[in-house]
Amino acid sequence: MLIGQRAQNPKITAASLTRKVLERSLFINELLNNTLDAFSLPERRFITELTYGTIRNLARLDFWIEQASGKPVSRIDRDVLSHLRIALYQILFMHNREDASIVNEAVEIVKGSSRREAAGFTNFTLREILRIGPSRAAMFRRLGHDRDRFYRVWHSFPDWLAALIGDLVGEKYRYKYLGFANTPLGITLRVEGDEARRAAVIAELQVLGVTAEPAALSPHGIYTDRAVTWSMIRDWPDVHIQDESSQLAVIDMAVEPGQQVLDLCAAPGGKTIFLSWLLGPTGRVTAADVNPYKLKNIAEALLRAGRNNVDIRLQDGAAHRPEWNDAFDAVLLDAPCSALGTMRRHPEVKWLKKPTDGVQGARLAATILENAARYVKPGGTLLFSVCTFTREETTGQIQQFVQKHPEFKVEKAYYTISTLLDNRDVFFIARLRRTR
Repeated sequence: MLIGQRAQNPKITAASLTRKVLERSLFINELLNNTLDAFSLPERRFITELTYGTIRNLARLDFWIEQASGKPVSRIDRDVLSHLRIALYQILFMHNREDASIVNEAVEIVKGSSRREAAGFTNFTLREILRIGPSRAAMFRRLGHDRDRFYRVWHSFPDWLAALIGDLVGEKYRYKYLGFANTPLGITLRVEGDEARRAAVIAELQVLGVTAEPAALSPHGIYTDRAVTWSMIRDWPDVHIQDESSQLAVIDMAVEPGQQVLDLCAAPGGKTIFLSWLLGPTGRVTAADVNPYKLKNIAEALLRAGRNNVDIRLQDGAAHRPEWNDAFDAVLLDAPCSALGTMRRHPEVKWLKKPTDGVQGARLAATILENAARYVKPGGTLLFSVCTFTREETTGQIQQFVQKHPEFKVEKAYYTISTLLDNRDVFFIARLRRTR
């Protein structure tokens, strides 16, 4: 735990955060939310860039650390390794300081927190990397001109995930998609209003120096650059941060004012708030989730948004609730999944997930889907979505479900990403109609 003056050093903070993410399987944004209050706005942006960028490019950084030090990263002290990664990310990607200054600062930080020989090791490793020249061509040569391995390391993917992406997109596009999947997304906003209101918000953002344009598919969405924060929009009650794919999952339900709708796995609550606006004061959303802490956060968000047409329920989606049978005009199931489709926004997913997570997620989602189907009225809508792309969690899941439930017909099913230019998370969305 960082305390005192050392906690105020942005580089020390970023190094600590990257270690916590990797060792405790925590999400970066949750850690940042609990860490950044003590820093100025420029320092917050610096820490955010260092943390996300280091995690995003972890394999490339570790490759050069191992090449220069002659040690596998598993044998390097964890604190020293974190500082090496942070410093090397600055050298390779940020170009905000002279390389020698970055090296000297890293050495001084390590010297103040560890043994003297650790500072010497840090100095030697970083200067050896600079001597080698960590270029694309140098990496390709040192990897024996192995093209597959080169692209996995250059774009920083574990072997199993690179292979999975390759199998899905095919040989022609596998390397391009690795690069695409390692490119950060900007912030997408959702505007509760018509096209005129969306245009007005875009104009206001541009006045603030933010690049903003209408989203490609959602009539309520705005693409922005990564400079947008919640604090910038908190005085606009009709503007929310929500990825376009998440918006599409709600839009594709085609709900109507006055309907009764169940959001069965409601956390973190963005879809619930969107639904409450679409349904209007005569409609009602039941927001259910298994996590009481996340339900508390949803309740607070609803209060800020001034919504009173939502009922919050503590409910495990995998447990059947008989009184909800045939009770809802529409049910939204944004099912638990491996979350691989969010890696552009959450690069830690690449390192925290395992090859077996897709199969395990599909099993849990299948159980919840069975219950969700029971809650839909005859003639009603069941919307299934997952933020991933494994076959067992997406097309395979829906195929098995409709074979078992002929009373449900698929009206629409698609992945939200179809080209390398798409600016959204990868979701699979399926809308089903209960015919009887």
